[in-house]
Amino acid sequence: MTLVNDKENYVYSRIGMALISAQRVEFITHSLVEHLAEFDKDLFGLTTDEFLEDSKKSRNSRNQTLGMIFKRLKLNPTLVLNDELDEYLKLRNILIHNFWKDYLNSKSNDQIKKIIDYCYNFGKFSERLESFFRGFIYAIGLILYEESGIPISDSTKDWEIDYIYFNTSLSQKKLGIY
Repeated sequence: MTLVNDKENYVYSRIGMALISAQRVEFITHSLVEHLAEFDKDLFGLTTDEFLEDSKKSRNSRNQTLGMIFKRLKLNPTLVLNDELDEYLKLRNILIHNFWKDYLNSKSNDQIKKIIDYCYNFGKFSERLESFFRGFIYAIGLILYEESGIPISDSTKDWEIDYIYFNTSLSQKKLGIY
């Protein structure tokens, strides 16, 4: 049995935080796709027919990968930032699939710094992307209220700042500083 020292505990806690941030992005994007698939055809007209058809096919699948969700979202490039999604997915896949091989195979101080920096930067990227998608859901809530009088849910009322971030990011065609 190997005892883990404080430095290793710290590194593993940073990796855990990065993994949780990835799960938060997956959760919010999955929620967004569900909202769009359910309401878009009748109310919004934000997505393409291809998006709706693809969403209908995979609706019963619980094993939707982040790559599949991003691919579906990219069917309407005016509402998402394709380059940002591609970059995030690349970094997320390193974290999920190759992190041990690429980062954890050495315990040198330089390697530990690289791990901590990677996890910190990935977490910040996750926060920006999560805010963008919360803002997108808030925008849907505003449209839903305007078109059918359904009020914004209590769980999303606090996302107005994310809505501003969403609009700013779309106008700049990149995620801004969060």
